[in-house]
Amino acid sequence: MDSSNKKKLKNYIKRSFEKNITIKFDTLVISHFFGRWIPYAIAVGITTGALAAFMDLLIVDINHFLSTNIIMLIIYPVIISVIVGFAIPKDKTVAGPGIGFSVFHLKHKGYLKLKSMFTKFVLAVFVLSGGFIAGREGPSFYLGVGVGEWIGKAYGLGKRFKANMGLIGGGAFTGALLKAPLGSSIFAMELENMYDFDYRPFAPMIIAAIVSYLTFSFFRGTHPFILLIDKPEWTLLSIPYIVIMGLFISFLIYIYTFLFHFCIDISKIFNQYKAPIIGTIIAMPFLIALYYITGDIDILSAPAHMNILSKLAQSPFEIKVDLAIIFFTIIVTSFTIGFGIPGGLVLPNLIIGAAAGNMFGHMFPNEMVIFTLAGMGAALSAGAKTPLAAIVMITEMSHADVVIPMTAAVITSYITSFGFSLYLGQETGIKPLASSKIDKKKE
Repeated sequence: MDSSNKKKLKNYIKRSFEKNITIKFDTLVISHFFGRWIPYAIAVGITTGALAAFMDLLIVDINHFLSTNIIMLIIYPVIISVIVGFAIPKDKTVAGPGIGFSVFHLKHKGYLKLKSMFTKFVLAVFVLSGGFIAGREGPSFYLGVGVGEWIGKAYGLGKRFKANMGLIGGGAFTGALLKAPLGSSIFAMELENMYDFDYRPFAPMIIAAIVSYLTFSFFRGTHPFILLIDKPEWTLLSIPYIVIMGLFISFLIYIYTFLFHFCIDISKIFNQYKAPIIGTIIAMPFLIALYYITGDIDILSAPAHMNILSKLAQSPFEIKVDLAIIFFTIIVTSFTIGFGIPGGLVLPNLIIGAAAGNMFGHMFPNEMVIFTLAGMGAALSAGAKTPLAAIVMITEMSHADVVIPMTAAVITSYITSFGFSLYLGQETGIKPLASSKIDKKKE
């Protein structure tokens, strides 16, 4: 090979190396991420974690006081429904689960009002303290969205990033209050982009959620919500039955979705003050029956400590009791949350899934834990359309590795329930916040 060909070969190798091996850093993007989003995520995490710890403290202490007298615990929901009835006419956004409105709100320019956030916080503490079957994620997502927006505004991020700011706050607050930072972050993104997953806000949201969880745990401890005594065990023989259970749960969630949205529509017949009271009064006989059938006060204190989930996961209930838990939970939450009582839908889904799993677990007594955890994941996936979040969230809440059997149930329920969701359509009738109109005038 002559010298000219050697030179050409050398230049070719050099160009190829520079083209394929050399790493080019986008310093502007990197500095923007580490200089702005990371400090912002940490600030959101600390704030939401501290607020979530305070909220949990109030919920647990009020529940402890109410649990000393069963009559008081049964009367308590009616009293709270009157308070909610007074609050809703003044601010529609505080009614119901909160997630449907929050997702709707993220797509508009206005910020959540601080007064609305305070009202939601107070009402959520009252509702989650006892007597109702309501989840924590609805109020926590709503409050987290507001915290994320206002910290972002103070931080100077601007309205161009408002949706991401709200999403980061919602995921962080929910991650702390449910003790599931990773699952709640995925939950927030799957909800906001239902059927169209978006990874862009994922990194700062994870940072915010982990910081929020660590802050919360510093004050409230690290114990899991679903406390398991025995290590979960499963075999390949049980997988087909878990798949069948996923189909059954999908059918249950279809019934739940239909009744829940039907109750939302029916509640509009009544004025805003009366709707929560009427819905609660209708639900009370079923709630009282549920207490007497189970013989367990934990069913009335589920939002405070979720002990009922731990019991369903490990102790075989009679099948008729499991069925009563499933259908009475559907009825009670449809007439309370559907009629405007502030509270989330994750806990009702988990209770329904756990009861279904407890029922199927009778066939495999040694694998009761697997069936109940898989049932929880399947119900959450079908109800919220968040399959990834369901798997991760149940794993975090139980500290148990049951990914494979749970995936079988989750994928089955998700596919067979495609097209309907408990969270879709909740924003109907609620317009963007009045503050957005003011913002438009300023612009």
